Amino acid sequence: MIRTIAALLLAGTAGASGAPPAADSLNSSECLAARAELEQALAEPASARQAHPQRLLQARRQATTACLGRDSPGRERSGAPEPAQSVPAPTIAPRPAQAPAAVAAQPQPPLPIPRAAVITTCDPAGCWDSEGRRLNNMGPLIVGPRGLCSMQGGQLNCP
Repeated sequence: MIRTIAALLLAGTAGASGAPPAADSLNSSECLAARAELEQALAEPASARQAHPQRLLQARRQATTACLGRDSPGRERSGAPEPAQSVPAPTIAPRPAQAPAAVAAQPQPPLPIPRAAVITTCDPAGCWDSEGRRLNNMGPLIVGPRGLCSMQGGQLNCP
């Protein structure tokens, strides 16, 4: 603390333009008494400083005024840590009740796969299949009720 005050005073006088320093205010009787009071306030146990925080603040103000010749403007700090802040514990809200899951839809019955018709009998104009359809010859091609039939691997596929 004393070093800080001395450094501030030296910094203030070092910047002066060759003018001799004014009376040494750091060694004046008022400054020495204010510094002694500040040292006593700082030497108190932390519990006593917390019980009477204004004593330390008042001692700092007196030392600043007596030793530096001015009252420190701006924010004042006590040197003691800030009091702990009380933060409420987080609350976790329960989830809202969920609607019961929808019942799964019944699966559709499997689609019937059409079986290939088997040719049962043929004549010079065409053939008959196992479903009773007439398949007519048209040159080398066979035509069913809905269009041309295709022969693949010995199987006849008619639309």
